Amino acid sequence: MDTLFRWGKMHCMQKALFVLLSVVLVACSGEEKVNLPDEPETPEAEITLAEGTDKHPLLDASGGTVILHFTSTADWKATVGNVRASSWITVSPTSGKAGEASATISVAANDGTDERTASVFLDCGDSRETIVVSQKQKDALIVSRQSYELSAGESLIEVEVEANVTFEVEVSDTWIEQISTRSLEKSVLSFRILANDGYEKRSGSILVRSGELQETVRIYQEGKEKEVLLLSEDMVEVGALGGTVDVQLQSSVSYICKPVTEYTWVSEITSRAVSTHTLHFAVQPNDTYDMREARFVFIDETESISDTLTIRQYAADEILVPSDPIICEPESGTFSFEVSANISYDVTTDVSWLKQVVGRGMERSTLHFSVEENTGSAMREGNIILSGNGVERTVKVMQKGKEEAPYLIVSQEHFNILPEGGTVRFTVKANVPYRVNTDADWMVQAVSGSSDEIVFTVSANESTSSREATITVTSEDGNLVRTVQVVQEGEAVYLDVSPSNISATAEGGKFTFTVNSNTQYTFTCSDNSWISVDGNLIVIGANTSTSQRKGNVTVRAAELVRVIEITQAGKKEETPSAGGSIEDFTENEEDW
Repeated sequence: MDTLFRWGKMHCMQKALFVLLSVVLVACSGEEKVNLPDEPETPEAEITLAEGTDKHPLLDASGGTVILHFTSTADWKATVGNVRASSWITVSPTSGKAGEASATISVAANDGTDERTASVFLDCGDSRETIVVSQKQKDALIVSRQSYELSAGESLIEVEVEANVTFEVEVSDTWIEQISTRSLEKSVLSFRILANDGYEKRSGSILVRSGELQETVRIYQEGKEKEVLLLSEDMVEVGALGGTVDVQLQSSVSYICKPVTEYTWVSEITSRAVSTHTLHFAVQPNDTYDMREARFVFIDETESISDTLTIRQYAADEILVPSDPIICEPESGTFSFEVSANISYDVTTDVSWLKQVVGRGMERSTLHFSVEENTGSAMREGNIILSGNGVERTVKVMQKGKEEAPYLIVSQEHFNILPEGGTVRFTVKANVPYRVNTDADWMVQAVSGSSDEIVFTVSANESTSSREATITVTSEDGNLVRTVQVVQEGEAVYLDVSPSNISATAEGGKFTFTVNSNTQYTFTCSDNSWISVDGNLIVIGANTSTSQRKGNVTVRAAELVRVIEITQAGKKEETPSAGGSIEDFTENEEDW
């Protein structure tokens, strides 16, 4: 019993000793940890963007700036990822110290038609933040050609459209038909231009439009070629010896050649292998003493156009001289003319002041004459007589008298000028001082290289109406007045209206339209009860009927008329629901 008690007591003491020893050991180990020296820690290089930073900013075509806020634990730098983008995107500043910082990305305006993108890098040690900047392109709508000049026949044209926006196409006239669109890198629009059966040139347009952007392609088509049957000469003269006559014929139609009557001395040569537009006639010698003529009529198969050739053959002995009189100035001088003859001839004059310089001629020759000064005030006349073998021909010569009385002469009294402007040029002959003026501010007198030449420059007429002005040349004493009339045509009226068609819902609404004209224009609505015009808006009232209705707005400028066709849908019919209407329940509310 005693032994058992001692064993238990010893066991308790051992257990207490073990616990005490454990406490001592723990206390000793804690004291050693507290006494260890702290090792300094180096922070990791890192860059952090401010919360909410947009890492993919998108700017419009006008450009702008993006400001980045960030924090770095060490030195940092900012760069643009692509050197080629440095022409339109920059970042500032490009470096800095640790801590809070900001950098500004600047983007220039984008005048191109493509969207562009560049990356901006923020680097701090091995840490990097990437900002991808995108910029929208400038809206563009470009056509490959502004105008087409076409022949009268039917033709196909292709118009290339380069656009980064959706667009619509309108044509001004029914003879321009759009037939297809091919989408490649560029849109290719195909149009059929119908044949022009008229003789006049016509014009139309193709409008490619997207919002405020629009391009107009002008179409100019020649009129149908007019039927032509035209001889190069109406009259051919042949000497008595005869020979071959060659005449050119311009023809766009089939034709036949008919002699007015039967001729034995002249005939068409048809066996020669030459152009069908060169006509050949054989003329026999004329052994008579009388001149003779043959006439050939060229006519198309429908006998709608024709031309006549006259072949005149002179008698056996003939001297050919000018038929018009020769007019000389009052001063002394010389002149000459050609003579054709198949005989020898003599030359004489019937006045003393007119003398031949060279003597007698044979066959074709040039005769020269001199005239003395006319000191009188009246015009005088004389004759040159050529005679031989009983043939006599006379050439009349007229010489002006000296102008003793005051005179003032203008060379031209009327001018027609085109709308784009031009020059009025005339000469003044006078023996008195004179002055020149005009009543128009659209004509300006220009410097002339000659003292007696008057020159005016006429500006363009931007109006559609013609205008007139008078240039007055007046002697200083006011006794002599000469006027020159100048008429300038007005610009041709044009009228472009778009769109040509409007489709409206039953609710109606306001629709924008454009009118482009160089003169005043008016509007007319087909039905004022539901169609009206307010400025550049067509106002369409609501359609309370279930039927579709149509109307139009007519635009008139001078003789030109353009029509905008309007189609409006009818109101949809209401279908009652199976359970009845709200009104049904309201009316029976008291029953339930």
